[in-house]
Amino acid sequence: MKLEDLVSDKGYFYIMHLSWRGRQRKELWNYARENDLIGLDYPPVVKDDWNKVRDMVKENLPKIWVRQFDMFCKEMKVGDIVVVLEGWHSILGIARITGNRHQYRKELSEERKFFDHVRKVQWVKKYEYGKHPKTPSLIEGFNNTLYKAKSDTRRWSALVDFTW
Repeated sequence: MKLEDLVSDKGYFYIMHLSWRGRQRKELWNYARENDLIGLDYPPVVKDDWNKVRDMVKENLPKIWVRQFDMFCKEMKVGDIVVVLEGWHSILGIARITGNRHQYRKELSEERKFFDHVRKVQWVKKYEYGKHPKTPSLIEGFNNTLYKAKSDTRRWSALVDFTW
């Protein structure tokens, strides 16, 4: 199957990194794939359901983080596709969003298991850590956690030909 088959009708998909400042990728990925989740957090600033976070807190966050939380918590819809990357050069898995809304699960980050803002997914394809394939092209400059790749972007072009 080809990624393009999953996303061409929508004209977009999301790409996501899973790490705590570049660390613990393996542990986070194993938790994500075993529990059918993707996640996001910004500790210790965002300490509640994003929909309950006060505007004053949001105004003090870097704008990129406000945008990422809005994408993750408000924009992503059931059926949307998320490509989970390790760095700029390999794919850990491809997921389809299955939950109508995100969940805030503080216990996950308190116990250092995973992120506290999570979305339920169904893995279309998931790889064992260390046995995951390279991307068709390098995803240069993707330093954020979450990005919406639209059909007219270079990140779309870099990934849409991925086949498994």
